[in-house]
Amino acid sequence: MSRRESENDWHELVKIPAVDHEDRVVANLTIRQVVQLAAVTAALWLAWQATHLYIRPLVFAVAAAPVLATALAVVLTRRDGLSLDRWLLAAWRHRRAPDRLIPTGIGDHEDSPALALLADQGLAALPLPARAIGADGTVDLGEAGCAVISTAGTVNFALRTAGEQRMLNGGFGRWLNALTAPVQVLVRTHRLDLAPMVAVLREEAPGLPHPLLEDAAHAHADFLAELGQGRDLLARQVLLVHREPGSDRAGAQRAQRRAAETASLLALCEVDTALLDPSAAFAVLVAACDPTGPPHPDPARPEVPVTHRLGGRP
Repeated sequence: MSRRESENDWHELVKIPAVDHEDRVVANLTIRQVVQLAAVTAALWLAWQATHLYIRPLVFAVAAAPVLATALAVVLTRRDGLSLDRWLLAAWRHRRAPDRLIPTGIGDHEDSPALALLADQGLAALPLPARAIGADGTVDLGEAGCAVISTAGTVNFALRTAGEQRMLNGGFGRWLNALTAPVQVLVRTHRLDLAPMVAVLREEAPGLPHPLLEDAAHAHADFLAELGQGRDLLARQVLLVHREPGSDRAGAQRAQRRAAETASLLALCEVDTALLDPSAAFAVLVAACDPTGPPHPDPARPEVPVTHRLGGRP
C-alpha cells in the first residue's frame, strides 16, 4: 500500500454520537409527534362519532382530509431545525411581542409603574441576562447561572493532508466527547475598523530609531487608512461560551476549569483559545447587543468608575 493510499484511507479515530436528537419511538416519529397525531386522530374520530348518523362517510372523509393533511404537514415538517408547530408558535409569539425594546434598570416586577408607562407608549423592557462581570471575566447570568467567554482561533482545514485532517478531526472529537456541560460555539462576522491601528502607527512612528523606518510606518498608516475608506472590511471572530447553572463562586470556578480543559484539548487541534478578561468580555456583550455599531477598543465597564489623568490617557 502506498503512502497516498494510506492517507486517503479514512478510519474513525473518534466516534461522535448524535446529540440533541429526540428519541424515535414509533415509525421514526418522536413522542411529541405521536401525541400530536394521536390527538388529531382522536378529534376526528369523536367528530365522526357525533356526526355519522347525519353525514355520509364520503362527505366526512372529504371534509376531514384537509384537516388531516394540515396536521401531518405541521407535525412532520421541519424548518430551521425546528418542527413546524414550534416554529409557528415562535412566529406567533414574535408577532405579538413589542417591536421596540429598551434596556432598563428595573427589576422583574410586572406591576412597576415604569413598566406600565413603557407599555402605554408601545415599548417594553429588554430582558438582558447578563447582570455583572466579575474580576476574573465570569459573566453573572442571575438565575441562569454564570458563563465564561473565550476566543478561539481557526485552522485551514482544506490545505491539510488527509492524515493531518484525520488528526484534527480526532482531536476535535475528543473535545466534544469530553464535554460535561453545554458549550456555545459562536462564529460572528463584524466590521473591521482600522482607525485604531492607523492611530497607533502615526503615534509611534516618531519614536522609531531610523528615519526610513518612520517613513515606512507613515506610508503603511496611509495605506491602511486608504484601504479602510475604499472597502468594506470584515473580520471573523469565534467565541466559546462555557455556562454553569450555579451563580456562586463554585459555579464560576467550574466554568473557569472547563474553559481551561477546552484550551488544553483544542491545542491538540492547533486551535489557540484565550479566556477573555472583564473588559474584553464586556466589549463582546456590547457588540452582541449592537452589531452595527463601531467597536470600542477599551470600553468602560458599568461597575468601574471612569477617571482621567492630567497630561495622559484615561
